Amino acid sequence: MPDTHDVRVTPGQDGGTPAASPAKDGYVYVTRRAHGAVGLVGARNMPEDDARRLVDRIADDLETCAVRVQARGELADGAVQLVAMAGPRGTAEVTDVRLAPGGPVAANALECIVAPLRATPFAAPRDRPAPAFAIEATWNAAASPPPDAGGAL
Repeated sequence: MPDTHDVRVTPGQDGGTPAASPAKDGYVYVTRRAHGAVGLVGARNMPEDDARRLVDRIADDLETCAVRVQARGELADGAVQLVAMAGPRGTAEVTDVRLAPGGPVAANALECIVAPLRATPFAAPRDRPAPAFAIEATWNAAASPPPDAGGAL
């Protein structure tokens, strides 16, 4: 079995309260696909339903990309943790990125999560603070059916 690296964060460490409260396992919402899973750690200044839709989209993009990268023989087991916030150009700006070790992991994360996320429409309302969310994602090179919902990443 390949070595895995779980990445965890605790929302609200800055003294603020996220718009969505994390469940007991640290995630507000988790969605799974055959090659991986994406967990919503928390969201600010946005409805939880919008954050969940973004997490579903990220998971769909990750799955589509993982299939393509796996066909090239370049998919590595990996994990990423990041924060995204609405940018002035109406797309997501990705900050605070942490990756599991390894160059192939970084390449997979950039191609399958960061680039699609930066191309995602994510506008900041002019009269309110910019919305933001934090996610953690894991993926693996050996695709398997997604496990039952509700478990930890």
